[in-house]
Amino acid sequence: MFKKAGLILFSSLIVLSCKHEEAPCTPSTEAINYPSSDSLAQAINYPSSDSLAQVLNWPKDLKITGFSGSDLTPSPACMAVAATGEVFVGVDMMGSLGKEINKGFIKRLVDCNHDGIMDSHTEFAQVDNPRGILAIGDQVFVLHTTFSPETGKAFNMDLVVFEDLDKDGVADGPAKVLIKNLSNSKYLQERGTDHATNGIQMGIDGWIYIAVGDFGFHNATDRDGTQLTMLGGGVVRVRPDGTEMEVYTHGLRNIYDVAIDPFMNIYTRGNTNDGGGWNIRFIHQIQSGEYGYPVLFKHFTEEILPALVDVGGGSGTGSLYMNDNRWPEKYNNVPMMADWGRSYL
Repeated sequence: MFKKAGLILFSSLIVLSCKHEEAPCTPSTEAINYPSSDSLAQAINYPSSDSLAQVLNWPKDLKITGFSGSDLTPSPACMAVAATGEVFVGVDMMGSLGKEINKGFIKRLVDCNHDGIMDSHTEFAQVDNPRGILAIGDQVFVLHTTFSPETGKAFNMDLVVFEDLDKDGVADGPAKVLIKNLSNSKYLQERGTDHATNGIQMGIDGWIYIAVGDFGFHNATDRDGTQLTMLGGGVVRVRPDGTEMEVYTHGLRNIYDVAIDPFMNIYTRGNTNDGGGWNIRFIHQIQSGEYGYPVLFKHFTEEILPALVDVGGGSGTGSLYMNDNRWPEKYNNVPMMADWGRSYL
């Protein structure tokens, strides 16, 4: 849930065991057994000067523990938890503004003995700039930046799917491309993957919903040949087999993720545009809706759907709709959203 940090945080997360038919979950010799502690800073041995260790503060009715450290997941940009408990973490060693090739990978982390601490890990796959992960059965969907092997420069972004049929924690082979060119090559090369296409989530309707930043995309192509262009940000959706790609909403600035509830209500929290009048907007996404960025929200407000809340400055990142009766009632059935600019969830 926390993005752009060298740490993964879990609150009251129950990790399920490996299935009996899967390869045995044997603790890796490289795994770090963090001590059990109510202090995350102590558990992960953050230096006293680290700002995160100094400002961590959470409700007393939630237990927060370190799951993996910077040795394995030094710069997580996205993550997903499978229904069977495995955690897939997309690591991006370039950061949001980096432009170098071969600096990204996906780690698969497993808590074999149910103590809330990772004790087995594999490198699932190597991909540049992973920005969205979704684990469904034997498949792991990944949204990432592609690079030209000839020039070493960013080419575009693709939505792909890996398979792990032998359940050894390593992708069986090259990924299958579901959507090609899901970003803007010019801006990727000039600025990096910041503001590009980001998080992916699956709704109960079986569609994969994709958060598109304000780079937009040109001639994105799915597996049945459908081509789309989006100028600016919004939400796109596609079938898990890479067909029937379509624009769901438009007129957002720079959303990083979508939060989807069990009734298919979709919520986003965007980024401010640093003085242009568009603040962080908490928005309920209505299919076919136009939300006004970058021009309509200033001059033609009667032609757009309003946000639920304008919350001022900040930088919305990870999102998740929490629907789990193991959570305290006051935190449940709500969209939980991180804000990198304000450093909170």
